[in-house]
Amino acid sequence: MKKSILFTFVAVGLCLSACKAPSTVYSTRTARSQEMPVETWSSWTTADLDVSDQRVKLTIAIPQDPSIIVSEAQYKENAIGELLEKSNADVLVNPMFKMDYRNGRLESITVSGYPAKHRNFRTISFEEQTQYLIDKAKAVNAPQIVINGGEIINEVQK
Repeated sequence: MKKSILFTFVAVGLCLSACKAPSTVYSTRTARSQEMPVETWSSWTTADLDVSDQRVKLTIAIPQDPSIIVSEAQYKENAIGELLEKSNADVLVNPMFKMDYRNGRLESITVSGYPAKHRNFRTISFEEQTQYLIDKAKAVNAPQIVINGGEIINEVQK
């Protein structure tokens, strides 16, 4: 009887020690939308930008709580956002920043720039689209292109 009990304990012990511990497999999935270059859109929308001739300025104080960790870049974005909201503008043209430090810590950020607002939204024609593509190619020193019946031809390859 003692041998059978001992044999049972040994058999159970071997079975339990031979098994792999259960593990959980974690997987993550991300959804990503297909990025399309602007040039592939079938109809383009453009707008005029009305830029104010008056420079506006805003200073924000940085909280000195060491438990709050925010990057300088994020503080700059927050300052621009507050300035745009106060100026009732869409874009800040030529933003400039002045950062004040005390004892190695950022104390305040001052942002200034020209507020601008989008106006006159409209769909642009095929001719305007092709002119944009030509201007863009010239700006990056691409080979000269010619639009012929909607077809882009590279003159260098001729």
